[in-house]
Amino acid sequence: MKKVLSFVAILIFYLWNFEIVSSEIFIKAKINNQILTNFDVKNEKNYLLALNPSLRNLSTEEINKFATDSLINENIKRIEIEKRYEILQNKKMINKIIKDIYSGLGISNISEFEQYLNKYNIGLGLVKKKISIEIAWNDYIFNKFNKSILIDEDKIRDKINKLSKKNKTENILLSEIIFTINDNESLEIKFNNIKDSINKIGFEETAKIYSVSDSKKNGGKIGWVYKTQLSKKILNAIEKIDVGQLTEPITTPGGFILLKLNDKKDEILNIDEEEQFKKAINFEKNRQLTVYSTLQYKRVYNKSIINEF
Repeated sequence: MKKVLSFVAILIFYLWNFEIVSSEIFIKAKINNQILTNFDVKNEKNYLLALNPSLRNLSTEEINKFATDSLINENIKRIEIEKRYEILQNKKMINKIIKDIYSGLGISNISEFEQYLNKYNIGLGLVKKKISIEIAWNDYIFNKFNKSILIDEDKIRDKINKLSKKNKTENILLSEIIFTINDNESLEIKFNNIKDSINKIGFEETAKIYSVSDSKKNGGKIGWVYKTQLSKKILNAIEKIDVGQLTEPITTPGGFILLKLNDKKDEILNIDEEEQFKKAINFEKNRQLTVYSTLQYKRVYNKSIINEF
């Protein structure tokens, strides 16, 4: 009898605790058959706050929305990659990216970075896992679309040759946010949300959240470019703004690009044509891969069954 009572007591205790736990854990979103809970969102929120401290300037509702969207984005990529191969960790590349991250936060070494992450209740393993997914996605895009890249080398050489004959040219310092809109979104609302975020936390932090370009890791920084390297559409948009201002969204294949003019200067030209040619080729390859990445993500997103609760 005592054994029966003891078993009943244990069962009641278990069920009571299960009810408490189950009331604390709830589903925030489903991506196909993958479930995201409120604890997943909380961890993502802590991760985003740790790596982007200025997010504290946003409301709790805004941060939670960013965390949910970030998780959905990551899991869509992960699910698509895992259909094809296992996601492996490229230790050398991961360590380089991690060093860039903690250096950007003003932290001097990996040990201090781990202590910093602990304050947000996240471990270094989570950071490595997230970086691995992004590396795997970039590899997937490169392997899938590398042979589709088309570059007119003669046209590039001709531009550089014409540029080298000038005494000086205008050099401009640009940053970018490349973004997409889903079927249930409007361009006006998305653009206003991005501008609102820029006003609250700045362009760099907003780029890290909203941009689908690889440049988001550097806060959207493109660097100095010659005006002659830009397409007519982008050049026309840039010429309408002053230093410190933003362009209107510019349509690109699969999405939109928002540019910020950070600075400009006239530069006396002394061009190494071969070096400029290599830079221009690399720039164009990365640009086309970004376009393919945006288009592929949108295709996968539209095929996915996504429910938010």
